[in-house]
Amino acid sequence: MLFMNKPYQTLIFLLAVAVLYLSISAIVPDDAFMVLGVKLRVPNPLGELIKNKPEPLANTIDSVMPAAYSEEQTFTDSTTVRTGSSVQGLELVKNGGKVDSAYVKTARSVDVTYSIEMPGNGKPFFGFFNAIKSKSENELIRVLHYGDSQIEGDRITKEVRTVLQNEFGGQGFGLIPVWNAEYLPPGFRVHLTEQVKVSSLVKAIPSQKAQCVLGSITEVVPAESFREVITFTVTSKVNFKNLQVISGGADSSYAFKIIVDGIESDDKRVEHGTGVNLISFSLPNQFRKISILVKNPSPLKIYGFLAESGSGLSVSNIALRGSSGNFFNQFDPQVASEIFRLLNVRLVILQFGINVVPSNLSSYAYYERLMDQQVRSIRRFAPQADVLVVGVSDMATRIDGELCSYPSVELVLRAQRRAAYQSGAAFWDGYHVMGGRGSIIDWVNATPPLATKDYAHFTGYGAKRFGQKLALAITSAINSLGKTSVDSNPVQIDSVSHE
Repeated sequence: MLFMNKPYQTLIFLLAVAVLYLSISAIVPDDAFMVLGVKLRVPNPLGELIKNKPEPLANTIDSVMPAAYSEEQTFTDSTTVRTGSSVQGLELVKNGGKVDSAYVKTARSVDVTYSIEMPGNGKPFFGFFNAIKSKSENELIRVLHYGDSQIEGDRITKEVRTVLQNEFGGQGFGLIPVWNAEYLPPGFRVHLTEQVKVSSLVKAIPSQKAQCVLGSITEVVPAESFREVITFTVTSKVNFKNLQVISGGADSSYAFKIIVDGIESDDKRVEHGTGVNLISFSLPNQFRKISILVKNPSPLKIYGFLAESGSGLSVSNIALRGSSGNFFNQFDPQVASEIFRLLNVRLVILQFGINVVPSNLSSYAYYERLMDQQVRSIRRFAPQADVLVVGVSDMATRIDGELCSYPSVELVLRAQRRAAYQSGAAFWDGYHVMGGRGSIIDWVNATPPLATKDYAHFTGYGAKRFGQKLALAITSAINSLGKTSVDSNPVQIDSVSHE
């Protein structure tokens, strides 16, 4: 036997193994490690200490998300689900986005639609309600939906947009997410020339991040003459008639023009010192290619591009893979204020959390404070906008070999709800809408599947289903607030707690 004739060496060897054992248990979040390809589980004597270490708030679940989804995005008239699952009986929004049913039943809950929760007798939604009620004939009200990879590719947002535009008017899909081709609507492509550099919010350096108010910043190098900087190609029918460029940050005057299928527009000049600007170009009913040309003697910033038309509502998808939503307090407040005012943003939807859950802490007080800070930052630079926090969806992992919801899901949900209430935001419980604990497993096993086998992300079908519920909750809140006078004490809409 090893070291049999040298007891002191045997003792040293055993002590070294013990130290290594405890060290591994202290640094492995799920109390497991790999040896020669075999996963070993160890008891964690430092578990409570580990649970209270600084929280990793990004680059977790989203790092393993599939690059794209191929599920059909349009439902047929009926969808089969596994008998007895938590998604049994969920109904669809069909026929051009019209809502077939006001409420949805499941095996786990009598009503999983869930109203939007509003502290302060509905005040968190009255600004948005008033904006819709009093909007002028040609006014366009904008909704910005920020989220992690759960919403990328216009997933979930598309359903909210469809329902709200059917109800209140508006066309197009709002912001064009030029920072990642995977986020673009079907049939829409973007080509960037060497004249521009695009940085997404999650990858930008601090100085750039302050400018990424709409998810990215496009920096244009100087040039004394017009040249093409970005090209949009469309291979399917579009429903927007205006292309708008949000620009600023230049030390000199500059000008834009576009070429649509070979036809060049007039120049549109922007004078120096005018801050953030919105430059609008009219488009024909159908087109294939738009080239954007710019002449800027000094460096220029482009904050975003908008594809929309008409009055009513515009709903933009701002998907940020790997993000926990911790960035609003890092924006340049003057730039953010100008952009939100110029775009007439009246509702901001925050949908984060799936990158926070896997940290599996025993307390999320830190995350609660973080989200409270983000909402208050939005309210400071955009006091005209209401904020709606969407509670985290269910997620599952294996614990002692058994597949079950993360114990931290409900803790993260509670932190989000409390942050919303404390900061004066509205809250919608996405976790209980799904069916609560273990519902993600039923969504994965549904036919067709409503969630992927990472037990975190929705499939195309699941995103559509979830988005319909969110859209229904928003329209129900608006209609409920409409039953009372704006000047009277507003009603409180189901400010319930599931904690």
